[in-house]
Amino acid sequence: MTRYGSADVGFLLVSGLDLLGHITTLNDELTAKTEETTPLGTAWETHAAIGVKAYKLNQEGFYDDGTSATNAALATVGASKVLSFALEGNTVGKRFIGSPMVQVNYKRLIERNALHKAKAEYLSEAGHAEGIILHPLGAETADSGDSTGADSQDNAASSATGGAGYLQVTALSLGGWTSATLKVLHSTDDVSYSALVTFANVTAAPTAERKAVTGTVNRYLAHSWLFNGAGGAKSITYFVGFARGS
Repeated sequence: MTRYGSADVGFLLVSGLDLLGHITTLNDELTAKTEETTPLGTAWETHAAIGVKAYKLNQEGFYDDGTSATNAALATVGASKVLSFALEGNTVGKRFIGSPMVQVNYKRLIERNALHKAKAEYLSEAGHAEGIILHPLGAETADSGDSTGADSQDNAASSATGGAGYLQVTALSLGGWTSATLKVLHSTDDVSYSALVTFANVTAAPTAERKAVTGTVNRYLAHSWLFNGAGGAKSITYFVGFARGS
């Protein structure tokens, strides 16, 4: 058993903006909706699950007016946003939580003898996913590459219920190149890989995408990146993860 603390949180990404350095509290909650079923003549309340679940997330931290900080990330309420956070560290194979969510509010707290605070609440649009990190948040500068081999992830068996790939790009410098293509790969034998998820070509940052797939997801998972076209020095800073369906 491994215990984790606040220092182990690897990232909090909101549609390509990394808010980790601004956040002090992060609360996520998965709820099963129930209905009271207590009949007459019963001394204790009874309840039954109605088959509907809900997922919500609350964040608290400091107000910051930077172009990639809390105010820029939270000022637009009612918008659909892709959220991803890593509670076990920013490391290949560790768990991340991901969800497409609607931000329902933004609260700014201004009080005497204190720094300004920023709070927000989100409600999920498509459920709660727990997946594994295939590329930790970090930069790549080579023309292309992948994580097959030593960094591939073994699920011990294939799964048949699809899943969702998550991409968060926090920074991009193309240096004359056209775009960058990122994929989630899967394999039956950890030798021959094919594309499971192909994200939309990235031409600007910040940006994020969640892309769902159906059917079989093979035993091994990896990812790849490719800069398209030609040019000079380039760099892309991103996270890729995949959550198998349940």
